[in-house]
Amino acid sequence: MMNATYRRPGRWLASLVCAAPLLLAGCALPHFAGLGSYYAITDVASGRVYYTDNVSREDRGVVEFEDSSNEARVSIPSATVREISRAEFQAGRTP
Repeated sequence: MMNATYRRPGRWLASLVCAAPLLLAGCALPHFAGLGSYYAITDVASGRVYYTDNVSREDRGVVEFEDSSNEARVSIPSATVREISRAEFQAGRTP
């Protein structure tokens, strides 16, 4: 007969498998809960301001993100990124 200590990892693994969809959705979950970050990105060359909730800076210094107003993927070589409130994000993304 198996010892109870050997069954615990199996239970833990089963719990992890059942929770996998929640873990995979974790990147979007903070926004649904109102805990995500929002950003205003200003193109230094043109002065245009973009609003997004997901931004990355590549190794070469380029800022890449999805513009929330038209869902287009944007890459800007020189930009300033500022974290903003949800209210400012909502106000800025409406045309």
